[in-house]
Amino acid sequence: MITALTLIGVLVLVAGRYGFHRDELYFIEAGHHPAFGQPDQPVLVPLLAAAWHTLVGGHLWAFRILPALAAALTTLVASLTCRELGGNRRHQVTAALLTALTSIVPATGHLFSTTTFDLLGTATTLWLLTRAVQRPDPGPWLLVGVAAGLTTQAKVLVLTVLACCAIGLLTAGPRRLLLAPGPWLAAAITGVLAAPFLVWQAAHDWPMRDIAANIATGGSTSSADRASVVPLSFLMIGPLVSVVFVVGVVHLWRQPQLRWLTIAYAVFLVFVVVSGGKAYYPAGFFPAVLAAGAIPTVDWLDARGRTRLAAAVLAVGTIPTAVFSLPVAPPGSALFTVATAVNPDGAETVGWPAYVETVREVSRALPDRGRAIVLAANYGEAGMITLARRESDADAALLPPAYSGHNGFGEWGAPPPEATTAIVIGTWPETELGATFTKCTAVTRLETPDGVDNDEDGAAVQVCRGLVRPWGQAWANLRRLG
Repeated sequence: MITALTLIGVLVLVAGRYGFHRDELYFIEAGHHPAFGQPDQPVLVPLLAAAWHTLVGGHLWAFRILPALAAALTTLVASLTCRELGGNRRHQVTAALLTALTSIVPATGHLFSTTTFDLLGTATTLWLLTRAVQRPDPGPWLLVGVAAGLTTQAKVLVLTVLACCAIGLLTAGPRRLLLAPGPWLAAAITGVLAAPFLVWQAAHDWPMRDIAANIATGGSTSSADRASVVPLSFLMIGPLVSVVFVVGVVHLWRQPQLRWLTIAYAVFLVFVVVSGGKAYYPAGFFPAVLAAGAIPTVDWLDARGRTRLAAAVLAVGTIPTAVFSLPVAPPGSALFTVATAVNPDGAETVGWPAYVETVREVSRALPDRGRAIVLAANYGEAGMITLARRESDADAALLPPAYSGHNGFGEWGAPPPEATTAIVIGTWPETELGATFTKCTAVTRLETPDGVDNDEDGAAVQVCRGLVRPWGQAWANLRRLG
């Protein structure tokens, strides 16, 4: 509990630094368009983001309390998993501490993202699964189904995790479980809870397939080539904590009744590499494996009287973890540059207020502002304008409404027919704009303060007029998934 409370305190302390992330800007707007699904995600996180943002009055530090709480709960789940694996009180505390000191947990606890809640949900599902495997009655399996089903409403990756666990159980046993009603009850509950999103995806021709393909080809800021998935995965655990993680993998393998979990992790890792997934996808396994590794590691250190030395080394190791995963360094500093090279999401939280001001200046100069829109290349740019309009009556009057063909924004509709002028922001293929407008004039660029280099820095701001064809016809070519 002390570890969880400390992590919450640290995350809340830095929650207001830098600014919103592009995904947070997108999620807040997505939550105002309730549906059974989005092209790129289920609905839980957008609905939470929109509701919580409104509830806390738009304050960034308060907005990030929920992800901080999710990260803290993840450390508690690691402790509970350790207890289920036979760990005593010291083992459990160590498991929670090690989980808190991985780079991925504080990094995701700082941002309101699908990964934050998927990590908690998947870790919880694996904890409950380790309980259910050791108990013959169906009650624990019911909880597995509920946890997994709810997690699918944050990210459907947990379905693959469960499939890998099934492979582990089929391979290493206990196979008799699969003949009992419990696992099938869990599968049925998971399916029912996941159904609304899966049905929505099926009805829209599975847009997540295109997004997964885009990720595999490097289309996302956090995409990684297949060869670097495993090294980056361990980097997200942390060099020192990775030692305990490897011990945990070996410890699980040596326990016949737990070997299935090692196999499940290995199969999932292969799946991520082969499919070109992101390096952080295996993070849901981290708390469980660290919980397993904490038991032999603590016992080994105790037997040799090296507990204090290990604690001191681990304390020193928290410094790079904090620098790389949290907004500690001043934007634009040398330390910031190094940190964002490892964790690019940090740079993506800098500059949005300045970009909005740039669009304001362009809008003020438009003689036909009443017939104008903002056309954004990506959902972050569209989200920043939409949020500014929601938060300020002055901006609602000054800034034209924002549209984008990117992911969910493309789903929410084309601009109105009367919109004849567009402030076009972001990086676009010339052929795409040429097929939409008869004339585009570059007027300025988005400049990120403090010399920060991110995906928006230097992007053109253009004023385009003269629709080649009506918006209703042009919109299909402007939509993209990625």
